[in-house]
Amino acid sequence: MATKELVSEFEARRVERMLRGAWPGLLAVGEELRVLSGVLDSGWVAVTWQLADAERKNVYTVEVRVALGTPKQPGLREREAVELLYDFLAAQFEDMLRDERRPFSGPRWEEVDFAGHTLHLRGQMVDEQRENAASTLIDASAGIPPKVP
Repeated sequence: MATKELVSEFEARRVERMLRGAWPGLLAVGEELRVLSGVLDSGWVAVTWQLADAERKNVYTVEVRVALGTPKQPGLREREAVELLYDFLAAQFEDMLRDERRPFSGPRWEEVDFAGHTLHLRGQMVDEQRENAASTLIDASAGIPPKVP
């Protein structure tokens, strides 16, 4: 089954504006929350959000998934699943921003119950500056020319 995009660029930016309006003062200067994707793949709806500081030294990317229903066992529809995942991520990121800004998920898939559904999530905190510098060093040692922006 091919992957189907469920969240348009327009919708992603609308959700981001809505969250900034709902969280006055929670995002630091230059900090950005982005809706990266929302897709349907093999009966699963997945939504990915990212929180990054201005220097992109702390980039936290979180993916959360939920299974859709089947004809034999009805469950969520695509749009309902996206909204459920938005609600979950909004609650988690708001708690994170209000508290000590610790990631709420690690790189291994974990299950959580939310609003009567089992969700699967994983997150990754990365220093993009260091990752890019390391990639440049590895490429240079392998004789790969630098990327042109």
